[in-house]
Order: sequence, then structure tokens, then C-alpha cells
Amino acid sequence: MGALIGHSADADPTDTAILAATIRCLSHHGLERTTVADVAAEAGVGRATVFRRFDTKEELLGRAFAWELDQLVTRFHAAIDDIEDPYERAVEWIVEAVRTVRHHPVARRFVDDGAALPLLHDPQITAALLTSVRHELDLTAQRAGITFDTATAAEIVSRFFASVWLAPDLGSATATDDGVRRVARTMLSFLIVPSTPSTDS
Repeated sequence: MGALIGHSADADPTDTAILAATIRCLSHHGLERTTVADVAAEAGVGRATVFRRFDTKEELLGRAFAWELDQLVTRFHAAIDDIEDPYERAVEWIVEAVRTVRHHPVARRFVDDGAALPLLHDPQITAALLTSVRHELDLTAQRAGITFDTATAAEIVSRFFASVWLAPDLGSATATDDGVRRVARTMLSFLIVPSTPSTDS
């Protein structure tokens, strides 16, 4: 899969139309069956236009994932940015992310098609996920005025997201938003703790 970090769409309306069409096609046809011809037809442009802007199908898919991630992050922030308490802000961010994992049409299609697990084996996909999660945890630490191991915390939270995505029916604790909040508060209570001074002489 193409690089996902630092390749979101610019303001070009044709690029945006093609990337949005790619996401719609992925939700309709799945990862393997989506073709550049499908995307071009959905976007209302010719295949040549797509290939003038994206060299390969792999690049198109990578850019589309990055573009959609940008849209989701913007929506997450719109939902939580009025929350002043950094701990509760982090909890609600996790709730919003789990809602997306559960209900996003592409995410659900990939699970149904068996494409979700292979995506999580892609190092660029996992790097993008870990980077995004760590960024949010870094913001939490900054707002709370504390220091903690955000790299390890990001991996734990990312693994939680992956488990909800791949096995949504595993247990009932996260079946509702309130359940996700309880799990998030429990998880963060262990992760977000101030560093203790070293006792080494």
C-alpha cells in the first residue's frame, strides 16, 4: 500500500473528487474488486485523468486512505475540541474513533471481505495509525501538564482499536458508547500517569 503519511489531498477539486470517489468505490466493491475504471466513472472523469494525477492504483488507494483519515480527524476534533478536561477529551476521542471503526462503510466492508487483517500487516498502515494515536496522546499529555510514555500508550490504544474492528462481537463491554467510555477510562487510568523521579543515585 502506498504511503499514508504526508500525502493528503490538496485543494484541487478534481483530486478531491477522485479521492472521495475512491472511498465510495471501496465501500461498494471492496479493496480487491475496486478498479481505476470504477473510480473514474464514480468521479465523472476519464481513466486518463486519474492516471495523470495518480501514477498507480496503489498510489491512488494510499492517497485516498490518507485523505479520508484527514476528514475523520477533522470530525473527531469538531466533536471533542470543546471539552476542556484533557482526560475526558481523550476518552471522548476514543469513543469517536470506535464509532468510526464500527460504522464507517469502508471499515465494515474490509472486515466482511477479509481484507482488514492484511491491512494491519502493512507497515505503512500501522505507522499511520500509531502516529495519529500518539499525536492525540501527546496533546493529552501537553494539556494535562504531565509526562508519560506516549509511544507505548499509543500501541496499547491502537491494539484496542484493532480488536474492536476485527472482532466487534467479542464480549459486551464495548457494545455501547457508555461501555466504550468505561473501557477507555480504565485503559487511560493505567496509561496516563505522571512519570516518577528516578531513585538511582
